[in-house]
Amino acid sequence: MAVAEDVGLVRAVWVAARDNDVDRLVALTAPDVDWRPTAVTSGALHGHEALRGYLDRLVATGALVDAYPYSFEVLGDCVIVSGALRVRREDGAVESVQRWWVYRVTGGQVASAASHPSRHDACLDARSQHLDVRPTGGRPTRR
Repeated sequence: MAVAEDVGLVRAVWVAARDNDVDRLVALTAPDVDWRPTAVTSGALHGHEALRGYLDRLVATGALVDAYPYSFEVLGDCVIVSGALRVRREDGAVESVQRWWVYRVTGGQVASAASHPSRHDACLDARSQHLDVRPTGGRPTRR
């Protein structure tokens, strides 16, 4: 997929999130997607069913008020997004959370998504995804 198409795909994910369009967002991801959202501390969600359940709960509770990106940056097969979420806390107050997200795009779908507290951490994540982690005598190789 071309760089512009990767960025367009990730932009579409953000539009779907902002519009609370769970069906559209899930359709933009690979069936075996790994999703590490900002609001979940228990680890990654894996697959469409887990992602849909998480997003349905967000919509039902009204926890996600707004999602807006500031910038999109391509690093290898990843798109790094700087942006913010406005989320409703349990006490009803709304707060803005600025984060950086790494989306890995494969075959025209989002294969993984992860949230990070800094651009530095997001770049480290994106760069590490280019390493082949199979055993090769203890040395990582590039894909």
